[in-house]
Amino acid sequence: MFNRNRNRLKAFEKIAETWVTDLKNYTEDQLYIKPSEDHWNLAELYDHIMRVARTYQMPNFQKCLDNTGSEGPAKNIKAYLIFDLNFLPRRKIRIASFPKEIILNFTPEKRAKQELIEDFNTFIAETRQYASFLDNYNSKAKNFHPFFGMIDAKDWFSLVEIHMRHHQPQKKRLESLFQ
Repeated sequence: MFNRNRNRLKAFEKIAETWVTDLKNYTEDQLYIKPSEDHWNLAELYDHIMRVARTYQMPNFQKCLDNTGSEGPAKNIKAYLIFDLNFLPRRKIRIASFPKEIILNFTPEKRAKQELIEDFNTFIAETRQYASFLDNYNSKAKNFHPFFGMIDAKDWFSLVEIHMRHHQPQKKRLESLFQ
């Protein structure tokens, strides 16, 4: 179990370090280029990644640790493909497809580059701290995810890195606007 949890952390650290290095290399102007008015820019994408982790993924991770999760349908086939087989389908997901009560927490704000860099580094440190709890969690304690069913703490933790991988093509498309 320890090695698998270490691998989850390493996967997160690898993508997070790439994202923070890229963030430092963008110009202020590059951060705010939008392909269209109804699409996010890079600054909003970074803010969204942190928002979802802090307001949704990590609180649900914590509920699993505290054994205060919810009930719902069992972990579904999509969850097994993503969490257990590491298969990430290329699918665009609109924020509107989530429950209304969490949509506001997912909607990004425009932020300054230096503020984003500092906050992203803090986000990385916070996520590393959460990883330390993975070695002693109750795998039977689960919380409901609207796309995946009932998932446990390790899956909620993995979702932070998976969410970043999910947004990687969008990040690349945005970067292509200034290359």
